Amino acid sequence: MATLVDERESSVARAEKAPLLQVTDLVKRFPITSGVLFQRTIGLVHAVEGVTFSINEGETMGLVGESGCGKTTTGRCILQLHKPTSGSVLFEGRELTKLGRREMQEARRDMQIVFQDPYASLNPRMTVGTIVAEPLTIHKIGTRAERKERVKELLDLVGLNPQFTNRYPHEFSGGQRQRIGLARALALEPKLVICDEPVSALDVSIQAQILNLFEDLQAELGLTYLFIAHNLSVVKHISDRVGVMYLGKIMEIASSDELYRNPVHPYTTGLLGAIPVPDPRVEKMRARIVLEGDVPSPVDPPSGCVFHPRCFRARELCARVVPPMEDHGGTHQAACFFPLDAEGPSPAAILAGQPG
Repeated sequence: MATLVDERESSVARAEKAPLLQVTDLVKRFPITSGVLFQRTIGLVHAVEGVTFSINEGETMGLVGESGCGKTTTGRCILQLHKPTSGSVLFEGRELTKLGRREMQEARRDMQIVFQDPYASLNPRMTVGTIVAEPLTIHKIGTRAERKERVKELLDLVGLNPQFTNRYPHEFSGGQRQRIGLARALALEPKLVICDEPVSALDVSIQAQILNLFEDLQAELGLTYLFIAHNLSVVKHISDRVGVMYLGKIMEIASSDELYRNPVHPYTTGLLGAIPVPDPRVEKMRARIVLEGDVPSPVDPPSGCVFHPRCFRARELCARVVPPMEDHGGTHQAACFFPLDAEGPSPAAILAGQPG
């Protein structure tokens, strides 16, 4: 009985906790330079522009969008692999953007990343045992014998034979390599794992195995994920909430079920329409919104709403004013003056007081 009471109290405590990760107005701009001896900045790549979201402990937040929209840069800025131009990244209430090198290294024990390419993310000259033990070695955790045992535990945890420690990455398939990368990420028992398109380079059948592994590990270890992907069907399978990015900005955020059932941003609708339906008859008959035109250059993003040049609902207002994130019921938010739901924000009310 005491155990049940403790479990209930702990669940209430988790619900009342502040988010594990809070990202606010995150901006990252990469300078474009010219010259050899004397370089000067001639432009900026607007990779991430004002991204705001939070992730609760034990939750999976999906981040989706077309290639080049800033998803990966957002993840790297959270880990401070890229230093943000501006904005705030709070992890357990600690401002990461203000930490020094040594403090940040300590903080990274609780934050790890699984990279997109399982072939490029593993050093081909290192054995599997050395690769998985590397975080333990860097942080000077345990003796050599203890690290060897921990490596075997981790390999077993991700579904690999513990006797593989003396093999090299080229001896494994893509799915097995991604399991090795995941074992390395879990070595320090992190609280947050950033998954940077971890299944996009794998076969469909292997993708399902890796996604199921992520879910099993989350349930077993209490992990929190930021799951970055461009495949909306993959994100739906694993995420509790989903944020849709376009040209460095978040267009819409909602729970996974709500986003797929009731998208309110035109861009989200276009992305959902691009998901193929297995039944050819249904695929042929369904109405689908096809996004026209190309993604603008992040060097010179459009004024106002960055999506307006490709939007089928765009008006003159959209080209002049940046739409704010507005509530659409519950935790559903979207940045659109003319959303698809009937109860969307009033453009006239939002524009009140704005310069013409």
